[in-house]
Amino acid sequence: MNYNQKLKEKFQYHPKIRRIAQHRHLPKSIFCQIKEQRIMREARRRKELNRRKHSKPGSMPFVSERKKHIVAVVK
Repeated sequence: MNYNQKLKEKFQYHPKIRRIAQHRHLPKSIFCQIKEQRIMREARRRKELNRRKHSKPGSMPFVSERKKHIVAVVK
């Protein structure tokens, strides 16, 4: 590992080494879970937009993603 680290430091300005170093390496299971969550989130968003499109104007208020996940407000 030390040898590999030294090689990265030595050749850090080489374009191909820089390209490899800038990529974010994740375990495959985590990468696939993130991808699946992204697909699910996009599907929920698409479904909500379709519901809003085919319902009476003003009947479905727009709620931001940040406020959807708030459970309660502490006083």
